[in-house]
Amino acid sequence: MTANHRTLWMLKDGIAFLNHGSFGAVPRCVFDEQNDWRRRIEAEPVEILGRRCRDLLAAAKIPVGQLLRMRPDDFGFVTNATEAINAVFRCLKINSGDELLTTTHVYNAIRQTMRFTAERASATYREIDIRTPIYSGQQIMDAILANLSDRTRLLVIDHVTSPTALVFPVEQIVAACGSRGIDVLIDGAHAPGMLDLSVTAIHAAYYTGNLHKWACAPKGSAFLWVRPDRQADIHPNIISHHLGQGFGREFDWQGTRDISAFLATPCALDFMGDLGWSEVRRQNHDLAVWAHQMLFEKWNVPPLSPLDGSLLGSMATAQLPAPLCDMAEDAAQRFQQFLYDEHQIEVPLIRWQERWHIRVSCQVYNGPEDYLRLAGAIDGSISSAF
Repeated sequence: MTANHRTLWMLKDGIAFLNHGSFGAVPRCVFDEQNDWRRRIEAEPVEILGRRCRDLLAAAKIPVGQLLRMRPDDFGFVTNATEAINAVFRCLKINSGDELLTTTHVYNAIRQTMRFTAERASATYREIDIRTPIYSGQQIMDAILANLSDRTRLLVIDHVTSPTALVFPVEQIVAACGSRGIDVLIDGAHAPGMLDLSVTAIHAAYYTGNLHKWACAPKGSAFLWVRPDRQADIHPNIISHHLGQGFGREFDWQGTRDISAFLATPCALDFMGDLGWSEVRRQNHDLAVWAHQMLFEKWNVPPLSPLDGSLLGSMATAQLPAPLCDMAEDAAQRFQQFLYDEHQIEVPLIRWQERWHIRVSCQVYNGPEDYLRLAGAIDGSISSAF
């Protein structure tokens, strides 16, 4: 596979798109498939939404379950991982004095969800400060285990962290928490498609992942998996006609909504499967490891994780060199727009440990030249005193 695969996507010509991790990018054939479903729905709105909705969603769930090793009855479609996590927190019985625990690597939307939930229940919200550099998964494990307490009601952990792009050892974390009677909710927003993932094998109480990122499904396609012994207590954010009729039934119908993204998801999985999941993951990982090391060397900055890529998937985060790493917030926003307008580079700036970083994503339409272009643009910005 080479960057020539870019023609299979709809990305704007000339843009070095290094931000697949935010919203993904949909292949042309998947875009066409979703539009076809939209036409079919509009041609027969009552037939498809009113009478066939559940059967159509059941068929769409089969390949998702096969890819991620989940029973179709154990997960429901949602629009994104944030919606799924809100559904779980909406249903949990949180008492005064309970502790909701996560790490400083948490995605900010989930941080806000947890704070909101804790405040309403007079509970405690706390983040474990896992500072970088991180040298091993054991370092992550040790920090988390040292911070569990008899008040910890739920631990929320990222499978692949958003700000730092690190793969956390979720199976070991879940096992250690289970021995202490603590449930774990895994925010796997980036994991489906990026990692060879068996959701069931992790044994978490709750797992959510986006399908519109590394599985390249349409925007607004994600899932919430709940362990069978926890399903009776979990309901979608929209309570509708089928309350009390079972986890799957409730998630299948959440009022009138556009289900075309879900129905087009099998097309995305077929597309990526034809490219070869193992080859896609290997190529993306190798490119991320190379880009991580290249940026570290060119900018002479400390890496956040081992340079062998043992904690990376298909993304890597690197600190910007001085003086860019110390920009004010408004300057950073202008700089990100400058990279897009002047250099045609789409890449996110991340504030981490009081320094600005750049997170690069690696998908099959990317090549080394994209990251060399980024490195040159940054070097040029320093010399021109942006």
